[in-house]
Amino acid sequence: MEYSDAYLREYLPRENPPMELVPGDVIDEVERWGDFLGDDRGLIARSTFWTYAIFSELGLGRYRSERFYARIWGDGPWFTPVGTDFNMKQVSFGLFDKDREEAGIGFTIDVPQWDGPEFTIIDRLSFPRLGGVTFPFAIRQTEIEHHVAHPSGATSACWAQCRTTSLWGVLTAGHAVNGNRPGRAVPMASGNTASLGRSYFQPVDAAFVLTPAPGQKPTPLPVLSFASMGLPVILDCQSGSVSRTVVDVQNNCGVLNTREIGVTLCLDQPVTKGDSGALIRVANGDAVGLYRGLMKAPSAPTGFRGLAQNFEQAILALDVLPYL
Repeated sequence: MEYSDAYLREYLPRENPPMELVPGDVIDEVERWGDFLGDDRGLIARSTFWTYAIFSELGLGRYRSERFYARIWGDGPWFTPVGTDFNMKQVSFGLFDKDREEAGIGFTIDVPQWDGPEFTIIDRLSFPRLGGVTFPFAIRQTEIEHHVAHPSGATSACWAQCRTTSLWGVLTAGHAVNGNRPGRAVPMASGNTASLGRSYFQPVDAAFVLTPAPGQKPTPLPVLSFASMGLPVILDCQSGSVSRTVVDVQNNCGVLNTREIGVTLCLDQPVTKGDSGALIRVANGDAVGLYRGLMKAPSAPTGFRGLAQNFEQAILALDVLPYL
């Protein structure tokens, strides 16, 4: 999709949400930001505040569904495609693709291909404690294409050290190792074979691959916990570093220390095969995610946005400390 700050600015509420409803950890992280976000720091901060205030209210059930009330009072139909899971923990919040879908910001749930519309708004959610702001709720047909280079090959994001055993290894995408059993052989680009320490794919697309320890202890890798639409990021791909922008996030209502549901974020554009597992970071070096692949849709079979695993969830699930 095509991202611009002007597009985000047009549809994001003009003022911050009530700050008492923004989780304190989010406020603390934004206050720690340096100048790496450039001239639009205020826009991205406002986007971050709204994103996590909304996730907080969503998790607490403090929202109203227009279609729910229409169904109760007989003012309109209720529509739910068979097999769709409307678990609010799996909802994403961010920018719609204005060229393929419709312009705006809202909630989406990704569903597999079916005989209905590729993208359709089925509800609108309002948040009384956030000034009554209302956002559309849509379903979107998508399919994930993982970016492992066949017959084998992916990218290591960073060094990692097990919290419990102190063993060393590297962090990569879980789908890249093609299995979950500890000790599984993992071919490396050097021609050597490493072994799998842990993987929780699915749903957490991350793996800890055991390797010899680095010659010198590397530098601890800091983490940015609260990505949101508009955040500029850098992907350290095999061919070099490329810039992208976060366009939506799925935050499990703020709970990252879980292996039950994978927490993801989407980028305005994908990268290429072989980049699965690549580190996604902001300009000051803080880790944001692990690259997974692209999101395809019936009208965009070659992909319309990139997909990533939330980095903090990855290291919490794998119980490792990240290093560069």
